[in-house]
Amino acid sequence: MIHKPRWRRTTPVLIATFQACTAPVLAQTMALEPVVVTTSRMDTPYEVTSDPKQPHASLPAQDGGAYLESVTGFNVSRKGGTSGEPVLRGLGGSRLNISASGGAIPGGCPSRMDPPTAYIFPQSYDRIEITKGPQSVRHGPATAGSVRFERDAPDFSQTTTRGFASFTAGSHARNDMATDITTGDADGYARFIGTLSSQDDYEDGGGETVHSQHERWSTSAIAGWTPGSDTEVEFSYDRSNAEAAYDDRSMDGTDFDRTGYRLSGSHENLASWLPRVEATAYYNNVDHVMDNFRLRDPGNMAMTRIVKRTTLGGRLAADMAPLPGMDIHAGLDYATNEHADSGSLMTMGSPLGGARFRSAPTPETAEFSDTGIFADMEQRIGDASWLTLGLRGDYHEAEALETGFGEAVRGQSDHRTQWSGFGRYEVALHDLPLNLYTGLGRSERAPDFWERERDFGIGSETLTQVDAGITIDHPRIQGTVALFHGWYDDYILITGGGDSARNVDAVTRGLEADVTVTLTPELSLTSSLAWTRSTNDTGNEPLAQTPPLEGTLGLDYEQAGYSAGVQWRGVARQDRVDEGSGTIYSLDTRETPGFATVSLHGGMQLFRETRLSAGIDNVFDQEYAEHIQKGSADLGAGSEPINEPGRILWASITTEF
Repeated sequence: MIHKPRWRRTTPVLIATFQACTAPVLAQTMALEPVVVTTSRMDTPYEVTSDPKQPHASLPAQDGGAYLESVTGFNVSRKGGTSGEPVLRGLGGSRLNISASGGAIPGGCPSRMDPPTAYIFPQSYDRIEITKGPQSVRHGPATAGSVRFERDAPDFSQTTTRGFASFTAGSHARNDMATDITTGDADGYARFIGTLSSQDDYEDGGGETVHSQHERWSTSAIAGWTPGSDTEVEFSYDRSNAEAAYDDRSMDGTDFDRTGYRLSGSHENLASWLPRVEATAYYNNVDHVMDNFRLRDPGNMAMTRIVKRTTLGGRLAADMAPLPGMDIHAGLDYATNEHADSGSLMTMGSPLGGARFRSAPTPETAEFSDTGIFADMEQRIGDASWLTLGLRGDYHEAEALETGFGEAVRGQSDHRTQWSGFGRYEVALHDLPLNLYTGLGRSERAPDFWERERDFGIGSETLTQVDAGITIDHPRIQGTVALFHGWYDDYILITGGGDSARNVDAVTRGLEADVTVTLTPELSLTSSLAWTRSTNDTGNEPLAQTPPLEGTLGLDYEQAGYSAGVQWRGVARQDRVDEGSGTIYSLDTRETPGFATVSLHGGMQLFRETRLSAGIDNVFDQEYAEHIQKGSADLGAGSEPINEPGRILWASITTEF
């Protein structure tokens, strides 16, 4: 395999506030092992890898979207207390390819109550991998990038049992629990994962109650067979459900029922030129119910709606090393999904029994399938430089299964072939602690269910983007800086207050930075910056739902098992808006003012593998709302923004054995 510089082959250097070892060792080292994460830093300017089980310096995330909010460049469109929509550089929905253990969970709600991250519980995974921009072809076409929630297979040489557990308590009756236990030997293993999270309605900084209560749970059972040192077969079963109150609409999500199965296998060292072959098949079923009577008073009209989405997919891929200094990863993937919808069911007076609603028919509305073939090659050039090239082709099919879906007639179908690719050059400088890269990427995607619902035949969207960046790896200064500039052909813009969609040409550009400065062996200064500016060239106006400039500044102290820190976050005013336009999850409604918040955190090591963390988020009880959080596009442009939580006190304990 190709030898790579340290910044590409180590685990992520996370901002840390604690080193689990003795004080004399702490005093002698500048490279501290991370145990408390204040934000997930970039491994490279276009990659992030994070451990969701690490203790956090802010209230631990209850779902996948809330976790991504800590990554530079991400925002979350808030709906209530959970199930927010993650957005990277102003791009979310199908522009951000999200998978769990290699499987897609596209969600079914026409109003985006259930983005993929609504079904993802961060502490039930081992790694979160993020690729920013069109700098990979392995995970499907994705203009914003991809997010992969992954689980690692254990490697046992003898009979072993190990586990992880955490408990979090906080303001507004917040309670989270998670456990992860694995047992096995050289022949195989079994793993059980369980999570539970609940919270009452929270109060904003002005003391107003926000309709936001939620309760979520998940279980996962995994069995692995390792008949030889080079062969592994794994089967997993995932089951979860939730209910969530939404303050931005007249209905709540009262079921987020997910059932998933996954079967995977891999074999290594087949030949000197074929290091690894892997295959995965998965099935995900989402059964989502929304109503206005289980979590609120329905008044004189009780309403409910049932939507379902079933996804079946698979992937076959191989790593190849045909020549010295060359790595090739190639394969194919396939996914098909079907959507069904009961439509709105209403009754005057008292709500009907839940069983009667659940027995309502859910006719099929649309079916989609995607077949992709991809390959990327990494070629070593000299001692410290690499050239990476990738190409992907996708064949997309969509069929309307009911008349009126996106103004289509029953049986109307659409077929498209799309191409994506990228080229990237990277170099590590020997004389300076710097690594540089530049890349050119292209991503083409077909419209998704929500965009086709507004216009079945709307054109595919293409982004061509130039990326460049630098990584600093000095004993006292570590960080990354990324620049990007992209051109959209046929960007799919939601217009008309959320009722229609059209293609426009647009331009986007931006900057992201993460820097940590080690002031002393005990004291470090952390900072981040994210700026995106996007323009609708067709309309000669700002591109809707572009996030404002924001940055963070933190000071962290750690010594002899104790840690403490403070973090400031500032967000600028956003006056570049296009009222009534936006995306499938949010619309611009008005300009938003800037704001700033301060958070405190501290912790101590109770035992070698057990840590207690506590903190105060939004210390000064600031009343504010994020720019990208205007609710579902189905609500129209009149929806009011939802304020973020006010002051929150929390404590968390994590342990491993």
